[in-house]
Amino acid sequence: MDLDREHSTISVARDLILVLACVVALVLPFVLTRQIFGDSAGPRAPDDKPAASQLGDTTLGATAVTTSAVPSATRPGPTSLAGLTETCRLANLRQQAPLSAAEVSLAQFEKHIDAMNLLVAGKISLAVATTFWDETRVGATQNVAAFRHADKELSASGARCPAVDPTIADAAPYGQVVAIKSCASAIAQRAVALARARSAVGTWEHHVHDMEMLRMGHLTPAQATAAWRKNWKTGENQIQAYDKAAAKAKKIHCSLD
Repeated sequence: MDLDREHSTISVARDLILVLACVVALVLPFVLTRQIFGDSAGPRAPDDKPAASQLGDTTLGATAVTTSAVPSATRPGPTSLAGLTETCRLANLRQQAPLSAAEVSLAQFEKHIDAMNLLVAGKISLAVATTFWDETRVGATQNVAAFRHADKELSASGARCPAVDPTIADAAPYGQVVAIKSCASAIAQRAVALARARSAVGTWEHHVHDMEMLRMGHLTPAQATAAWRKNWKTGENQIQAYDKAAAKAKKIHCSLD
């Protein structure tokens, strides 16, 4: 009996071991598969997530840049006769400084050119022409700088004299409307003269620089002469254009100053 019981116990144990082996054989591949491929099949790590949010941030940034790049509305003109009169009066006054500075600087350039014309025509000697040129060089750099400064301030001020709005003109005294329109014409013509002055002063500035370079030995006489011949004719035409525009502007009166 004992021998039979022992064989029976061994048989049961063997059966249990076989069952466990089958269970392990079924479960183990599944566990190994999860271990090997689980990371790639699972959710992304936090560092991989921001793609969508970063795209959103970029879009918002681009929108902000586009919005900030939208130009502001054009500055409206004065809405009353008094406001328009004051705007035109200030524009008229602010033009005076660059116009005066241009006249001083270009008078030197004109004298410089006149000496060259007289020399070429045989009416003065080289010694006399040189005396004229030396005189016109005195303070030339400072006078050019004074014009540049005054002209820059005028531009920064935004000086203007807009046309009279019909709704303002209809209710305003006729004489006042005429005065504003006349002043607007004078300011517009002076703006033309200033534009001509900028070109002429620029040419004069180049020649003054060349003269200083020649004196310091940085330009040869031949180089300086070649540059002067070009500036001489260019400057002569520019000064004539400026004189014509300035003379026309002086004929238009502004009674608002």
